[in-house]
Amino acid sequence: MTGQTQELIDDAAALAAADADRADRAQVDTGEVIERFGALGALRIGYEDPATDRSGYAGLLGAVSAECMSSAFSLWAHRMVIEYLRAADGFDDELAALLSGQRSGSIAMATAMQELAGVGTIPTRAVPDGDGYRVYGRIAWASNIAPGTLVVFPARVAEDPDVAEDGGQRVILAATVGDDGLSVTQVEDLLALQATRSAMLKFDGVVVPAGGIVADSLDICRARRTTHLLWQSSFALGLAGRCLQVAAEQLDGAGAVLSAQHERLRSRHSELTERAAEYARDTEAVAPADITLLRYEAARIAQDAARHESALIGGRGYVTTSGTNRRLREASFLPVQSPSEVQLIAEMEKFGIDVVDNYAI
Repeated sequence: MTGQTQELIDDAAALAAADADRADRAQVDTGEVIERFGALGALRIGYEDPATDRSGYAGLLGAVSAECMSSAFSLWAHRMVIEYLRAADGFDDELAALLSGQRSGSIAMATAMQELAGVGTIPTRAVPDGDGYRVYGRIAWASNIAPGTLVVFPARVAEDPDVAEDGGQRVILAATVGDDGLSVTQVEDLLALQATRSAMLKFDGVVVPAGGIVADSLDICRARRTTHLLWQSSFALGLAGRCLQVAAEQLDGAGAVLSAQHERLRSRHSELTERAAEYARDTEAVAPADITLLRYEAARIAQDAARHESALIGGRGYVTTSGTNRRLREASFLPVQSPSEVQLIAEMEKFGIDVVDNYAI
């Protein structure tokens, strides 16, 4: 990583820190976040690097999540849209707007990853309509949702939107929030990450022309699975690192009784961070089982580190406006974020990795 890139990452982290409290109170939304990071140039980090090197943006997500998970999550969802579109043809204008931050992106590929893992089925249906499709169905959760957001999502090709059976063909499509037939129901009163503008999307005959077809199979999803999970691991590890940093300042006096536990967590976090950095430098060399395990372990240590910080900080961390409380709530999102902890465990079982025997909540 160049010194210029590191300086840009540091500036982005400072920007996230300045808005962290407002983001936690939902006084800043995803559109503002994306626009500010775009103006800074942060959305282009790593874009010109070799296709297998994801270390630049991984570094950005780790640094930003240490200050504000809402911002990091929005940056992840936004950049994943860019990763899908850059692999397709005909999206030059959209890519320019996304990279500059003038337009927000929402990656809604969770159900595709569930289907590929054998733990779910894509609920949206695409009925052929000329050279494009009409889309029906619902996406239960998507983030960065605001007027004009570009949503990338999967669908099952079906001749009839009301018939559950299909011929097995899958497509990946792009639609815009505001398109006719696309309605949004905002998800409110979240425990954390309210600023990410999460919502349920309903498609009722949304027209996606030929120019909105990103891919005619899920192969592109398979090819981006490592990047998807790696960058999620990056923001989980960034959050964990900040929790441990704050906790370390409380190990004097009575807090010394948790010194051994702190050292175990610090060592675990260091090992996972090194492993994530290795994977980020060459994503093609990473086995599917290995990235799945990293994603699971990164989320687990973020939760453990947040609880550790909370125990050492004590009553001050019970105040909802404190950084400790915010990080504890942010970490609680990681087991339910897709792929969820349950899905990751199910996938690891298929890889022959047993984590259930040592599983604890």
